[in-house]
Amino acid sequence: MPIRKIVLNHLAAVVEANSPLPFPEDVSDEMFLDDFWLDSISFTSLLIAIEAELGFIPLGILTGASFPRTIGELVKLYEDEAGELVRQ
Repeated sequence: MPIRKIVLNHLAAVVEANSPLPFPEDVSDEMFLDDFWLDSISFTSLLIAIEAELGFIPLGILTGASFPRTIGELVKLYEDEAGELVRQ
């Protein structure tokens, strides 16, 4: 399954479980993650769910060097890290 689909599936599940807002059917890369009203615990549960499927959390997120503001940035961090892991 493509990384984008994995991230979006887990994001939708976390939003539906923890946000007062429904997850939109039509999402774009420009949508801000803050618009889903996820707190730090919800965001952490998102990262853990994605890690369970992909086997990693992007190093930039773990170290605090990168914090995604949009859906596109979140997907890109995972895609970039997956590409880096393949090259190693």
